[in-house]
Amino acid sequence: MGLFSRLFERRNLSLVDNKQWREMRVGTPTTAGVKVTAVNALNYSAVYAAVRVLAESIASLPLFVYERLGDEGKRRAPEFYLYRLLHDAPNPIQTSFEFRELMQTHLLLWGNAYAEIAYDANGRATALWPLMSRNMESITRTQDDIEYHYRLPSGELKTLKGWQVLHLRGLGLNGLFGLSPIALARNAIGLGQAAEKFGATFFGNGAQMAGVLKHPMELSEPAVKSLREQWEELYSGLDKAHRIAVLEEGMEYERIGIPPDDAQFLETRKYQTTEIARIYRVPPHMIGDLDRATFSNIEHQSLEFVMHSLRPWLVRWEMTIAERLMTGAEREQYFAEFLVDGLLRGDITSRYAAYATGRQNGWLSANDIRRLENMNPVEGGDIYLVPLNMIPVDQVAPPMPTDEPRSVYDNASTDEEESEARATRSAAGRYRLQRTSLGLFRDTAARILRREANDVGNAANKHLAQRGASDFSDWLDTFYEDHAIFTARQWVPVLRTYAGLVANEVEQETGEQIDEERYTNFMVSYAEMLGKRQSDRSRARLDSILEEFEENALVEIEATMQEWREQRPSGVANEESVRSGNAFAVAIYTMVGVTRLRWVSIGKSCPYCTRLHGKVVAIAQAFIEAGESFADDAPNGALVPSRNIGHAPAHRGCDCQVVSG
Repeated sequence: MGLFSRLFERRNLSLVDNKQWREMRVGTPTTAGVKVTAVNALNYSAVYAAVRVLAESIASLPLFVYERLGDEGKRRAPEFYLYRLLHDAPNPIQTSFEFRELMQTHLLLWGNAYAEIAYDANGRATALWPLMSRNMESITRTQDDIEYHYRLPSGELKTLKGWQVLHLRGLGLNGLFGLSPIALARNAIGLGQAAEKFGATFFGNGAQMAGVLKHPMELSEPAVKSLREQWEELYSGLDKAHRIAVLEEGMEYERIGIPPDDAQFLETRKYQTTEIARIYRVPPHMIGDLDRATFSNIEHQSLEFVMHSLRPWLVRWEMTIAERLMTGAEREQYFAEFLVDGLLRGDITSRYAAYATGRQNGWLSANDIRRLENMNPVEGGDIYLVPLNMIPVDQVAPPMPTDEPRSVYDNASTDEEESEARATRSAAGRYRLQRTSLGLFRDTAARILRREANDVGNAANKHLAQRGASDFSDWLDTFYEDHAIFTARQWVPVLRTYAGLVANEVEQETGEQIDEERYTNFMVSYAEMLGKRQSDRSRARLDSILEEFEENALVEIEATMQEWREQRPSGVANEESVRSGNAFAVAIYTMVGVTRLRWVSIGKSCPYCTRLHGKVVAIAQAFIEAGESFADDAPNGALVPSRNIGHAPAHRGCDCQVVSG
């Protein structure tokens, strides 16, 4: 066997240096003369404070299991079997807080934390039972796995396979086990404990340094012993401090040792506290050292605590959970993550300024902000706002095409020409509004359809797959009654803004003021109609799938839901921005007494819209009647609408406008 082969030979190897492992478990004397172990290190207040602040902080953070939704982000997955195990209770006798606090404490003291994983008959984890880190005798690597050799309280040695142990590792040298921070920093901890013990002894002796009694004569051993006992009985201890000593027979008292101020006793104790904070990367103020803490920097230190102290531990937890508790397929769909948003919040002024930026630029809703502030959501709070004056350059509308140069209209000499010029400018302005508002319509449609697709998809897996089409159909009845209302509420803020912009254009065209209350009522009614129309379309599509595909309906529904998430929002935005803009314009024309409407096609129109361009009808009349065959000689055949076409769009993709005739 060559050198290369020997280097990569897989053998039964202990992963732990026996000497180091023993020192981590039982401790060794330090240079300061104090024996430090992982357990007695907690007697040192600085270590206890550092361990406690890290363990309690990690244990108190919410730990959720999320499902990946591709481009749509993520959602909490309470139905996943690991959710309750990690979020609520990992075993029958511990809460999630208690379990994580204990495991993190072991991790901070021994550099490793272990929990035995209990499985059900399907191979799913059902419980996590913590193991005492100091009782882990050794770890060995086998041909295909790792074995943990654990000493039970009875003294029996139990062997556990790698898949049976949730093993959290701290910083290490071989990537297979963590090093104990206590063992690595035992001299720093020992010095701190020695200084603490020195101070306790000093005050225990009445705050007096050690000394000698000088006698001019030679004393016998019994006399020396008797004198020492009498002196200690009279003057040793805090309750006997400051007594006046009477020296007889020419005796003298001489103090020996270094005074505490010369030994820099207080400075040593403070420095060792800073040393412990450095070892655990904890801001000193969090373990009681406020020497360098100020009002201007303590908030930033707290944020750094989350980013640089907690985050590495949280990532260890999250990755270990994924590796040891989930299968490969589950890891592709689910992941565990701590929620740290609450700890990263700044002062109220900074938070509110950040919220205002997010709200005004459209990536935070009112309810998003309320959730960050631990407040309940409010009705209508899921709406996202987008500035209408900020759009992609490719959405800027082209100039309004006309049959004659614009100068003809600008220099109109008759009232009829001026009226036509105003109508043409109105159509151009409304077309630009429709194009600039597309993003807002698309975002709203995407939010509605994302929620609809998620709910319908989950219900299909639950009702259709397990209980049949009839049960799923009953669920759809109830869902779409509520969803129509939800959809209308989502559209109201968008339509309110859009209706106001359309009203400005139409008022300039007609020169008339509108009845705002009546116009608002129409806008709300239109939103309700829009919610019902979209819900009816969705329900009809699902009914056709159930009827057509039967046994394969679930697969087809899942594909349809994906289409609704990815493709349908753009179609809805294109159609509704045109339909609602024209509906609002016609409503205003009706209110101000306009009697005729004229169809105006935009840019390079299709054959149907080209034929409609310039057509004038009475305001109560349809441009094309339901069932009427229109443009029979068009390349794609005649247009035969199923409803009366009173305004654009006449078909999918139509972006025409109607103006006063």
